[in-house]
Amino acid sequence: MFDAEALLAGEETALADAIDTLSPELYRYAVGILLSAADAEDAVQNAFVALWQHRSAVQDPGAVRAYLYRCTYRAAVDLIRKSRLFLPLPEMQNPCPLSDTMKAALSKLSPAERAIVYERAVMETPYSELAVYLGLREDNVRKKYQRARLKLAAYLQGAKNGGEA
Repeated sequence: MFDAEALLAGEETALADAIDTLSPELYRYAVGILLSAADAEDAVQNAFVALWQHRSAVQDPGAVRAYLYRCTYRAAVDLIRKSRLFLPLPEMQNPCPLSDTMKAALSKLSPAERAIVYERAVMETPYSELAVYLGLREDNVRKKYQRARLKLAAYLQGAKNGGEA
């Protein structure tokens, strides 16, 4: 566990404890959005850098975890935007144990939709926590999740029928 108050006060040992404690779950979250191990590591690292640089902006020690999720999401979206500028490198390993069909369907969702679907379906994160992570109201998260599930189902149905949805 980490001491959020000490972290916000600028203690580097508290930052190290937060990295040890929260990195695995943030990494899984980022992989669910990015579908890439290397990019997920970058997004998590960027989130911790952002927290450290802007720790004075976080008023409530209880909000550190949500702040990191929001930073991870933003870093993931930034990486997706930047990746459109370069040719993709082949992955050396499969960081996300999903079928190629599921990966293709997920890649057609927006990063926000992938984040919500991954957190709800894989991580079983409650809507209330997702709302905090994404800075949305809980009813908005529920609606976005339902819409993303319908899109995903349509893409998968299209793939099953041999065509595009």
